[in-house]
Amino acid sequence: MTYDGDDVRSLALCAWKEARGEGMQGMDAVMAVCINRVGAPGFGKTLHDVIYGKNQFTSMSVPSDPEFNLAPMSDDPHFVMALRGARELLDGTLPDPTNKAHWYANLKNITSGWFVRNIVNNPALHPITARIGHHTFFA
Repeated sequence: MTYDGDDVRSLALCAWKEARGEGMQGMDAVMAVCINRVGAPGFGKTLHDVIYGKNQFTSMSVPSDPEFNLAPMSDDPHFVMALRGARELLDGTLPDPTNKAHWYANLKNITSGWFVRNIVNNPALHPITARIGHHTFFA
């Protein structure tokens, strides 16, 4: 699969919004989840479909999300790091730190009952694959 500059920027922006407080490994992990979802049932066929899909990453798709309208300055060091990580993940030079996760959450701040019922409380279908920073990742 090939990716273009818009994919790199969208992936980096998603990670910047979702995990900039988690450091580089946390942003890489969020980007890996985006990539892992491409083509998986129920997520979308393209990276764009995944990143901007309804309720997949609310910071990218839900106008009422507090992060929705945030945009990094071009020289924001976290965004610059996310751009580099996006390129490395997409070209395969950076390994997936989540072990193929499709889901993640900060378990101290979950607001979705659906997520708790269907992902967190369903370890047979969605086992934990990694813990990075404040995020727990699920298959």
